[in-house]
Amino acid sequence: MNELQTIRAHHDSLPGPAPQVSAHAWELLAAEAEAERAGSGSHEPTPRRAPGRGFGRVALRAGVVVGLAAAVTAGVIVVRDDGPSPLATRPASAAELLRHAAAVSAGEDLKPRPGQFVYVDRKDVKWTVGAASTGGFEYTQDVRREVWIPAADPGKALTRSTFGDRQMISGTADPGVQPAGTVEYQRAGQCHMEASPAWSPDLGDLPADPDLLLAKTRADAEAFVDRTPPGKAPLSTEEKGRIVERILAMNLVQLAGNPFTTSGQRAVVFGALSKMPTVTMVPDAADAAGRRGVGASIKYQGPDGWEREELVFEPKTYRFLGWRSLIEAAQGGGRPQESLRGGMAVMEARIVDSMPDAPEGTPTFC
Repeated sequence: MNELQTIRAHHDSLPGPAPQVSAHAWELLAAEAEAERAGSGSHEPTPRRAPGRGFGRVALRAGVVVGLAAAVTAGVIVVRDDGPSPLATRPASAAELLRHAAAVSAGEDLKPRPGQFVYVDRKDVKWTVGAASTGGFEYTQDVRREVWIPAADPGKALTRSTFGDRQMISGTADPGVQPAGTVEYQRAGQCHMEASPAWSPDLGDLPADPDLLLAKTRADAEAFVDRTPPGKAPLSTEEKGRIVERILAMNLVQLAGNPFTTSGQRAVVFGALSKMPTVTMVPDAADAAGRRGVGASIKYQGPDGWEREELVFEPKTYRFLGWRSLIEAAQGGGRPQESLRGGMAVMEARIVDSMPDAPEGTPTFC
């Protein structure tokens, strides 16, 4: 568990973790549930990311969570809200909203020629909480992520991260945080979480039917939860069910945003999400860049309280804007209030003819 906590503390949600990282993440989910039940709370307070931001949201995948679905104009995907709705009726429910989004995504795609690259520009909000010699800390930090994906070999993708200002929530600064203005490059294969589709051999073979995708994702989650580590007490049926629902929601949301997910695959993901009975509609939502939209939300019980994954879409076109993750905590007077625990906003995606030369060296947290 310490290894995963380190990954969660020092990684910035680059596209899809390798399979072994996903497995470690699932093990952490089970361990957290067991700790909850035992009331131990004994694990060492090391820095960690919000669930699903810095580790595997999938046996299929959850981060970099980047949606490529948006308006295609002359080979450029821009995220904007203009013109009438392309569909005849406004969605009356989250399930209908997701079906609308699936229909829009199914008709979009960027098609780079050999020698070209898909360029994705997005804003990430990363959340970190933990403890250091100076005491506990909690903060969010804005990061601009730029990803170049070669048409000929997506496995040679390059990510450039430009770190922005940090917003302290409590405590003093984490000594390991990258200061504002720090720029880091990551080549595919350099780190635990690769800018490469190699994190999952199943990515190119995702079921083309929403029901089958939902069933496969749930079966993968259940298979993991059914494995009891040696020396650990089996989880109760209730605990297993809670963890499965959490994994299921995180995996599908991250898969929706993975930059290596095609528009057609993303449409299937939206279709699968539309079939989840726990999905609800958020009439007025906002992505990580503050753009207003309409949201589809999935709420589940996490180790620290109720959590919620929220996909945000343009209110007229239903194109994917990004996602947010929130956690509910009791405030003064016992009233629950949500706090942001991470998010992503797609700013642009387009076809380009080159990508920058990355300097030698390894990212700080790799």
